[in-house]
Formats: sequence, C-alpha cells, structure tokens
Amino acid sequence: MNESNRLKFLKSYLKLYGVEKIELTNETVDSISGIAIYDKNDSEERQEFIWHKSEKEIPSPELKILIEKIVAEKWHNGDKISEHIKELEFEEFDNSIKEKILTELFDVRIRMVDNAEETDSYYVHY
Repeated sequence: MNESNRLKFLKSYLKLYGVEKIELTNETVDSISGIAIYDKNDSEERQEFIWHKSEKEIPSPELKILIEKIVAEKWHNGDKISEHIKELEFEEFDNSIKEKILTELFDVRIRMVDNAEETDSYYVHY
C-alpha cells in the first residue's frame, strides 16, 4: 500500500518534535490519526494525535523542504523556530514565496489526543 501524502508530511513535520516513528492508527477522507513515538525503546515516550486534513489539503511541497532543512540545520528547539530563518536565502525553492511558506508552517495544527480527547496541539512559532 502506498503511503499517503498526509503521512509523508506528518513524518517530516513531527521530526521538529524529535519523533522517531509514527504508527498509523486510522486514515479517513477527512483525517489521519496515529501515535507519535519519541523513543522506540521507551513505550512511555509516545503521543496519540489526529490531523483533521484531507489528502487535498496538505501543505505545499516547499513547506516539507523547509521543515527538512530546519531539522537538518537545527534551526529549532521543539516548537520554537529560530527567527533568523526570515533572513536566510534558500537554494531549494524560490525565496519570493518564503514568507508564504513560513505562514503555512505556522498555520499547521495537529491535535494531540489523550484519553480519546483532543487536548493540545503540535504547532510551531518563533
């Protein structure tokens, strides 16, 4: 079975939080849910989540590129992105759309689930 674009995006995005693996629990037309595993060797280091997005609503490919770069260059500390990113030039995409991509990044909200209730969110900010 092919991996959905939503799952591919989530794998990239949740790296910002140190997630090592995602266990997919459900995927519908309007949402995707699973378990974010922070440490494969510690069964306590996990968080259930749900993302209320359809396959057509996923962020742009450029955002995935930006996230991978942020993670690789360590321009973040968990959900806090370094403000100097606004000043950087990127070879990977057209820099005239950088502000749009950053806005897209800050608009992502993936809900955390505890005891079958949506409680908090994964999101990033400066």
